[in-house]
Amino acid sequence: MAAGAPAGLDDYVGWVDVPRYFPETGHNVDGDFHRHFYEQGGADTFGFPLTEAFWTPGDDVADRAEWETGHGVMLQYFQRARLEYDLATSEVRRSPLGSLLGKVQPAVPPLPNVRYFRETGHNVGQSFLVAFEQTGGASALGLPISEEVTEHARAAQWFERARLEWWPEHDGEQRVRLGLIGEEYLQEHLAGVPDHAREPAEALPPLREWALPTAPPPPRIAWAPADIPILYYHQVPSEKPFHDQLRAFLGAGREIVPLARVVAALRGEATLPERPLVLTFDDGWSNQFRNAAPVLQTEGVPATFFVITRYLGALPGYMSWDDARTLKELGHEVESHTQNHPSVNLLFQEDEGAALAEIWESLAVLERRLGRSERIFAYPNGHWNESVKALVARVYRAAVATAGGTFQSQQHLYQMRRIKAEPHYKPEQLLKQFGAS
Repeated sequence: MAAGAPAGLDDYVGWVDVPRYFPETGHNVDGDFHRHFYEQGGADTFGFPLTEAFWTPGDDVADRAEWETGHGVMLQYFQRARLEYDLATSEVRRSPLGSLLGKVQPAVPPLPNVRYFRETGHNVGQSFLVAFEQTGGASALGLPISEEVTEHARAAQWFERARLEWWPEHDGEQRVRLGLIGEEYLQEHLAGVPDHAREPAEALPPLREWALPTAPPPPRIAWAPADIPILYYHQVPSEKPFHDQLRAFLGAGREIVPLARVVAALRGEATLPERPLVLTFDDGWSNQFRNAAPVLQTEGVPATFFVITRYLGALPGYMSWDDARTLKELGHEVESHTQNHPSVNLLFQEDEGAALAEIWESLAVLERRLGRSERIFAYPNGHWNESVKALVARVYRAAVATAGGTFQSQQHLYQMRRIKAEPHYKPEQLLKQFGAS
């Protein structure tokens, strides 16, 4: 999940503001340093920035031989580390401050019940070994360069890029902490840092980034294609024609089920009745709430309403957010139909970011206003392509199009077929389309 997502919401979809400025020390983290900082644990791993990023010829960087070309290196100090940025390769890495601080000890023999690192001849065990592995191991902290020692009156162990410290007064994982070696090294090398990098900086605004949950998993078990008609409506001008249709469906032995149950069945997570039928409503028209919802309530059947989030409560003829909330409270599904109803396949060709916002941000807004949805998407006008489908599959469990037909399958979870059904259609015509008499 992106940095800054609401704590505890591992299923969160939406924008988050990712800080670049840290008032605790008066400095910014930006660019590739910013990306690396958050990918590797943020302030918990590195502490707060102590300088701005600055250029240096690179006299004490990770591998001096790599910098002999004369292009130099960008550096930035943090409380627990110093980051280096290779201008030629765009690589970011931690400086070997443990080695640069002269903490390398001679190799020793292996000890029992600990892990021995033959590369440097040192042992790491118990809580230090657990913390070492949990914080990225040698790729993050480097290899051990000492046995357990005492630093600042605490048990500690040095690694090429870090110092682990034992804090018994704290609980659990907090008992092992990364030492403030960036701060210590900076104090010894202040002369090598330009004044402008040490002075308090003008605050950069936060960056907006997406926070996304883990992508929906593939179906759990194989499930054969099935005959499951899904109807889609738009305007519902009055109750009676729609009610007549609904009674005809029920009279023909169809059991109306939520769309989410069909999706769950296709994913191997649920079962379906023998003759299921799904009702969906597109766009979020107010007469759907006014005329369809009472009929659904009378007959005790569920439906799925795909709403255009920027139209709700904003344009004449569309539901309000209170209407949509009431539908959810009545047991119906309220799902995303984008923010502005564009043909997202065409929009993707013009502006990929705009298509992404239509698909993802509409869900973020919907869930922020109404709570967790079933995460099923409806393509505006039924239009999609493989690129759009991939964006949808990143956060949704399924998607519906408008192509006719009744057979649904695992292979087409993100282009499920629907049959157009307006209230003025004769019930027997619709029944014929999905094989009922």
